[in-house]
Amino acid sequence: MTRVIVSLTIFLALLGIAASVEHLLASEHYNAGFDEHPVPSRIHVILGALYLGLALVQFAGEVRRRWPGFHRVAGRVAVVAGVGAGITALVIAAWFPFGGTPELVITGPFALLFGYALARGLWLARRRRFAEHREWMIRAMAVGTSISTMRLIFVPALISFGGQEEVARWLSLVCFGIAFVIHSTVAELWIRSTRSGDGRAPEVVPRPLFRDLGRQVEAE
Repeated sequence: MTRVIVSLTIFLALLGIAASVEHLLASEHYNAGFDEHPVPSRIHVILGALYLGLALVQFAGEVRRRWPGFHRVAGRVAVVAGVGAGITALVIAAWFPFGGTPELVITGPFALLFGYALARGLWLARRRRFAEHREWMIRAMAVGTSISTMRLIFVPALISFGGQEEVARWLSLVCFGIAFVIHSTVAELWIRSTRSGDGRAPEVVPRPLFRDLGRQVEAE
């Protein structure tokens, strides 16, 4: 199960980064607001890609063990990038949402959860409460990668329903909600299943790169 979770997380993070690159290179976008207001949308995708890339590195036990200084600095950059991506996601959902006003209702709570999880995780790390730090960073990663799952659900569904724009708007909302709920649920189940008997995550020596994603915790 650990390998499945790790492999899926890496795949979804890389898919999210690839989607960000595609967004920056594209001349037209499905949401006309992206073309009318390129600054917030580009800031969002750049910061989102930066967060996903650094977050993957943060979960790599070998990096934490060999380069703890880099781990700490990269972690702070990832938090700043993630919070910035969350704020710009709220701006987009409020200013020029593809799915209309309901989009803010659906994405808003998860954007706030994402930002809070990152801030909480950083606060816990600075107090060396690494077991709790791990759990909040898993929650943040779950929300951050859920956008990739949304796309994997949305594209086939849109093709099935004929690809009409009005249908696409409502489908995007439904797929956002499904992806967020799935990721948050799986994250909570994983967190609880990997806690030790006293309710804390096991603090053990990390395994090689990415194998300990969501499972191991090493004191910095």
